[in-house]
Amino acid sequence: MNTSPAVTPLTAWQRSARSRGLKRAFDIAGAAVLLVLAAPVLLVLAIAVRLQLRRPALFRQIRVVGSGQLAEIIKLRTFGGPDAMWDPDTCWAPPGQQCTSLGRFLRSTHLDELPQLVNVLRGDMSLVGPRPERPYFAGQFGQEMPGYHDRNRMPAGLTGWAQVHGLNGDTSISDRVRLDNSYIENWSFRLDLFILARTVVATVVTAVASLTSSSRPASGSSRSAASSPRPAPGPRLAERSPAPELAPADSELVSADSRAAFSHSTRGGSR
Repeated sequence: MNTSPAVTPLTAWQRSARSRGLKRAFDIAGAAVLLVLAAPVLLVLAIAVRLQLRRPALFRQIRVVGSGQLAEIIKLRTFGGPDAMWDPDTCWAPPGQQCTSLGRFLRSTHLDELPQLVNVLRGDMSLVGPRPERPYFAGQFGQEMPGYHDRNRMPAGLTGWAQVHGLNGDTSISDRVRLDNSYIENWSFRLDLFILARTVVATVVTAVASLTSSSRPASGSSRSAASSPRPAPGPRLAERSPAPELAPADSELVSADSRAAFSHSTRGGSR
């Protein structure tokens, strides 16, 4: 049976217009700076995607970004083949044969999310918050999991508290709900900075590790395993992982957690 922690009244986030204004101002400034810094990388990746897939480099998809709010989210395309072979709006993940080697690299490093900095600038999303979900799955999870829709009390984010603890892709949805709601209840500007720092480090470390491993010659068995398509996984609803919840004194938690944060940084990112 799925369980979810009781939702407590919102803290400073909902009560204070100043807090919301501060977060939005930081989103605009942070996204603008990050977009300028990431522009060369984004341009190279977009050209590589276009050349490999012979299709538009950008992929657009409707996502739930808040309570009753939908927005068109932008990503770098990570899969090829005809769209008729699978429906990205109702299929949890692309079939193995649809995802290219470049696509797997982009998804594992979360560099395919870089164009969403434009969504942050437009006001569709925040830099930090619960990850936006497709309406089809958001409806399913909301019916099957108490507390799921409580995530929508805060705008969706490019990264989040659940993501920096490795909860992205084929991981427990119930744990994401638990950590997303805990983040909202204990939101602070310091916590957002901490999550962003972990995300940046995790992305860089994962990208370097992926490039290093791809430059090594693969054994026959590993090549054969890589060439065998895997079935697309489905969402894991109730599996529970050891990711921590936020305590009300979030500043103390961040200080304690920071000592171990970068040992787990390769698990961070956004999805």
